[in-house]
Amino acid sequence: MLILGRGTRQLKGYTISQYPVTDPHHKEDVQELKEEAEAASKAGLKVHYDDSVRVQGWDGAIDQTGGLVYSDQATFHPTKYLVGLLKWLKDQPNFTCYTNTRVMDISEKGVKLLGLGSKHVEVTTENGHQISCKNAVEATCVPLQKLSVIAQEEYYRTYCIAVRVPRGYIEDCLLYDSADPYMYVRMTECDKEHDYAVVGGCDHKVGQEDPRGRYEKLEKWTRERFTKAGPVDYKWSGQVFEPVDFVAYIGKNQGNDNIYIITGDSGNGLTHGVLAGKLIADEIQGVPNTWGSLYNPKRVGSILKSLPDMLSHDLQINAQYKRFLDTDIKDIEDLLPGSGGVLNKPGKIGTVPVAVYKDEGGQIHTRSAVCPHLHAVVCWNPVEKSWDCPVHGSRFSPQGVCVMGPAKGNLSAVEPEKVGA
Repeated sequence: MLILGRGTRQLKGYTISQYPVTDPHHKEDVQELKEEAEAASKAGLKVHYDDSVRVQGWDGAIDQTGGLVYSDQATFHPTKYLVGLLKWLKDQPNFTCYTNTRVMDISEKGVKLLGLGSKHVEVTTENGHQISCKNAVEATCVPLQKLSVIAQEEYYRTYCIAVRVPRGYIEDCLLYDSADPYMYVRMTECDKEHDYAVVGGCDHKVGQEDPRGRYEKLEKWTRERFTKAGPVDYKWSGQVFEPVDFVAYIGKNQGNDNIYIITGDSGNGLTHGVLAGKLIADEIQGVPNTWGSLYNPKRVGSILKSLPDMLSHDLQINAQYKRFLDTDIKDIEDLLPGSGGVLNKPGKIGTVPVAVYKDEGGQIHTRSAVCPHLHAVVCWNPVEKSWDCPVHGSRFSPQGVCVMGPAKGNLSAVEPEKVGA
């Protein structure tokens, strides 16, 4: 495998064409990369197109040549960063951190008309405790309010593997291809003899595609290009929140004066976390910030430009409600241990779609299959062993515990007589 570029060796980012040079689409793809380089340069980024950048497998079957080179790139350890940030916060006066505390509601109280009057925010936890404050920030992946920017985002599962490679075999860089969804590579330390190539991609909409085979595809993609790749030591998945106009929402929530949100990170949560700290602090204190309007959740211009995509997205997710008429299994006995499925008998009066999970010991767990957010029917994810909502991306454990919003609560219990078994 080769990655070759001109200039001094430093941590760089490469975006290469998804197509081999022999593919008829390669030329068109390269032209788009060049246009991206021009636009990025005008925005102030240090980037140029380099036709000597190359990723090639040993037998020449994979030959991706030509790509963008971004200078002055860097990586850092996210856990160490967060541990350091929390330590700094603990040293500040009046800071308190409550873990294992689920917030169920954040709402404004009071009246403010024509600039007169005032509002405050009340935060309510799952156990019924309340906190009153002047301003509240929802750094929650997605806002808790049902009618917010949630409908202006798409929700994706994304996958990653860590492959052991000989130390120094792959340049310490950030590598992406131009595919949609794209593949990416970054490097991190393993031991004295090896590095880890962290390879990710294979995104798909939550609950709307079969998640099986994603890790295998990542491994195949890696071995075709990096032929000295060793074993896959780790594999995991995550969730990506993609705004319809591709710009995060950072600032006052829609319809609010004192509630601020951070969402739509597009996989850039660490970057946006730092950015949001500055933007929201400035907005609360009334300090002008030139980037505020760009990320404003109440923005109109870029949303209007994205209206056709947004309408298409709305139609597509609304189509997921057809699952109220579908069933995954006809009988609980159809399930194998360690698997789940939705049991639905819509023709039987009083029955509801039921999320049925049979654990490894053969014990049956049943919950309502209706997501508590906007009442879509969840899907069983056989890779992560979770219940995933195909409308707005909420996820639940096999036993129905909410592990990812925008749903705030768990899948509800279901009365035996409504199972319709």
